[in-house]
Amino acid sequence: MSMLSIVIIEYHCIDDVVNAVTSVKEHLKDIDWEAIVISNSEYDDKGIKAITQAVPDARVIINDFNSGYAGGVNRSLQEIDSPYVFLLNPDGLFIDNGMKVLLDEMESHPEIAAIGPKVVDEDNIVQPSCRRFPKPFTFLLVRSFFRHLPWASSERRRYLMEDFDRADKKEVDWVSGGAMLLRYDAIKQVGGMDERYFLYMEDVDWCRQMGEAGWKVMYDPRATVLHAGRHSSISSGLLSIMSQTTRWHLSSMWKFFRKWGFL
Repeated sequence: MSMLSIVIIEYHCIDDVVNAVTSVKEHLKDIDWEAIVISNSEYDDKGIKAITQAVPDARVIINDFNSGYAGGVNRSLQEIDSPYVFLLNPDGLFIDNGMKVLLDEMESHPEIAAIGPKVVDEDNIVQPSCRRFPKPFTFLLVRSFFRHLPWASSERRRYLMEDFDRADKKEVDWVSGGAMLLRYDAIKQVGGMDERYFLYMEDVDWCRQMGEAGWKVMYDPRATVLHAGRHSSISSGLLSIMSQTTRWHLSSMWKFFRKWGFL
């Protein structure tokens, strides 16, 4: 049994997955790990052969259909017997050896269900990978042209935790599912991700479930993951409101507030 299962959900990005697994091999040498790649790409036989050959150090599982991010994560959980799981975006890279520190933190504090490491972009700028729970109007005030309204800046500061120095360890509401260390016992208690979310908000919801069950969610900058680029949903203007990713995000927000309440 491995100490840590690294889970990567793949969708037509084989090259990214190769780089991600390479970073695991380089920076997790002192950890007994396994890598599981769940592909939602609906490849033909040629594509299946290509991805399995590209990442021989990983277990590759091909979904019969695109089950979304939550569905992919839940499929991986059927294959895991490790005590800890790390969700890694396919375009994420480990860039230091801090994962051992986070695992030690989990071992020392059994009340912790999830830890989010520090996430930086290609310019080494720290990203807001831990946040407070959103309010029904947060998306419009933070991720659209409405962010120019006079009172939008205070909601942005609250939601993105701009009042928090990300050099410090802190208990938080939620951490990004693109770089998230999880205790498998906590997952077994609360269940897998809610598959009603096809894309976006499934990580927020999962952390909410864990918090409601009495578990802690932490941000810990002693490990770092590089996630280059920006989400397309952060773009602003009328066109972004009409984009597919924005529609997914709005749909997921609606499901989240219907589940947890609008107040």
